Amino acid sequence: MSDDDRRRWNKKYAEAAPAELLQADEWLIDAVEGVPPGRVLELACGLGENAVWLATRGWRVDAVDVSAAGLHAASQLAARHQVTPRLIAGDLDRFLPLPNSYDLVVVFRFLDRHRLPELVTRALAPGGLLVHETFGPGQCDRPDNHLRNPAFVLAQNELPELYGQLEVVRYEEAVLPDRSVGRLIARQPAV
Repeated sequence: MSDDDRRRWNKKYAEAAPAELLQADEWLIDAVEGVPPGRVLELACGLGENAVWLATRGWRVDAVDVSAAGLHAASQLAARHQVTPRLIAGDLDRFLPLPNSYDLVVVFRFLDRHRLPELVTRALAPGGLLVHETFGPGQCDRPDNHLRNPAFVLAQNELPELYGQLEVVRYEEAVLPDRSVGRLIARQPAV
């Protein structure tokens, strides 16, 4: 990631209002219902809402983001909820997770077609789950679209294809009140 990108994310997160209520993304809540807590890696964690929510439910969380401002906000949110996720300042272009070490990998509102499939399949333990939701078909046509670069929007059915080595548990494309998304839950094959 370039220094300009890092500065842009730091500015965005520094200007964001702190979360008053702890609310994870709905797709994540649905995906982990009934799943026993284990080790989780969140990539591009932003302000940390998903990471902190998971930690409050007993998950051992590693959360990575390039933005120091985002990680600072995540740290404050974690302190308010009396949990201690491991917050990692890292550029996903260079970040390398330990192999086969996570029961769950979480990615929201982030897309790197070249790097993510490699990171996810390396990180997931056999039988581990991926929960990924990002901007999907139709996002750029929305009147409330804020994305500047259409390269960060999925094509139709693209997300399952990116993770072709994983077993698809559930996939959908949806129009939400604030965005259009592609959503995937997939499992690393058992050995």
